[in-house]
Amino acid sequence: MQKRNKHIPSEEECYMLLRKYKTPPNVVRHCEVVTKIAKRIASPLKGVNLELVVAGAMLHDIGRSVTHSIFHAIEGVKILEKENISEKVLDIVKKHIGTGIPKKEAKKLGLPEDDYVPKTIEEEIVSFADNCSKGENEISFEEAKKMFVKKFGHDSYVVKGFERQKNRINTWKKKQKS
Repeated sequence: MQKRNKHIPSEEECYMLLRKYKTPPNVVRHCEVVTKIAKRIASPLKGVNLELVVAGAMLHDIGRSVTHSIFHAIEGVKILEKENISEKVLDIVKKHIGTGIPKKEAKKLGLPEDDYVPKTIEEEIVSFADNCSKGENEISFEEAKKMFVKKFGHDSYVVKGFERQKNRINTWKKKQKS
């Protein structure tokens, strides 16, 4: 059997994949909310690959068809590797968890030893959009930060990562205006 080229799936193809892997309906609705937020952030920004953002946002939680633990990101990557999806989408799926998990923290959490911190603007946008949602609802940065502070503490890498995400996106926006 000939291997297909790795590609960035369209939104329609993302829905097909979510159905194929029996992603729970509430998770699909969550992915739709994250996609809506991510599109709103990414659309006005020059140089951002909107197709990549949409695919990453739609598929970021496909691993929840296997587990609802933090390992859903790893499971999502495994699923999408079988489907010959672009490494860029896989990186978004892998790095969307939390606000980015550094190698040292990943080891403590029992994740495969790797760096799960978003590096590209597309990775950052999807992770940030995911953090600005709670289930099937959009929440503000302030609401999300308050939840993170309550759960992890004010000085945690999670809260600092969330602030970093917002600052990085705002810096990108400011560069567009100048």
